[in-house]
Amino acid sequence: MDDHVLKFLKHIRSNVSDIGIPQVLLVTKVDAGCPLVEKDLKKVYRSRYIKQQIEWFSHIFGIPINCILPVKNYSEEISLNDDIDVLALTALLQILRFANGYLIQKKNKGEL
Repeated sequence: MDDHVLKFLKHIRSNVSDIGIPQVLLVTKVDAGCPLVEKDLKKVYRSRYIKQQIEWFSHIFGIPINCILPVKNYSEEISLNDDIDVLALTALLQILRFANGYLIQKKNKGEL
């Protein structure tokens, strides 16, 4: 990733953090980087490679590991796949939890 782009993203993230808006990073194409996960998507959370990638993203962007969510893109599939859907829906659920927590916090402070 270009240093200028990375610096810009860190600046945006810093401003968003100052406001208190929760951030989530989606790691896409997890199957493309790891043969273990490519064979069995259910092993995404057991993959050392995926764990290392998530830790690297956490270090680079300053986002906590629990806010970095792996997903697989529908790219070559011609029908729905439960394993892909589970990752996507798990990520969506986590995003909604963060958003709900943020809104509750704003409401309790009388800012909504």
